Amino acid sequence: MKHISYIISHIKQQPPFKKMEQIASYKKLLALLPPRYKSMVKFMYNRNDTLFFVLKHPGFKMEFNYNTTLIKRLLKELVKQDESCKCIDADNIKTFVTNDMRFHEAEPKTDAVPFYSEKSKGDFNNFATDAKLKNTFEAIREIICKRGNEE
Repeated sequence: MKHISYIISHIKQQPPFKKMEQIASYKKLLALLPPRYKSMVKFMYNRNDTLFFVLKHPGFKMEFNYNTTLIKRLLKELVKQDESCKCIDADNIKTFVTNDMRFHEAEPKTDAVPFYSEKSKGDFNNFATDAKLKNTFEAIREIICKRGNEE
């Protein structure tokens, strides 16, 4: 009887499932990066001996380019330590920021207006001398008292 880990590793070696191995390797490389850099990366891909990092903001690109030597060293060490990560071994590292809408994170849309509970009790002194202003403050006091009683 074969062990399950042997079966899974055999399945991962099949050509249709090579992409899974690549994705796992990208995640391992991303886990090795400092936390600040992890938050900058949208995704990565490998093409023609070049590892491409797609970043979230143009300001990150400059900072990421300053530290390509760190990333190259981490990549070389990862490939040396983990044989399954040879699929992402690259000589060059390039970064860019995408403007393609497919890669933008969708912001959750909420049509509901947020509701906040009334913190005031309506007990304040009305020092207004103008009658119209005094009536306006009293109307505000009534609204506050009504909302306080509803909860």
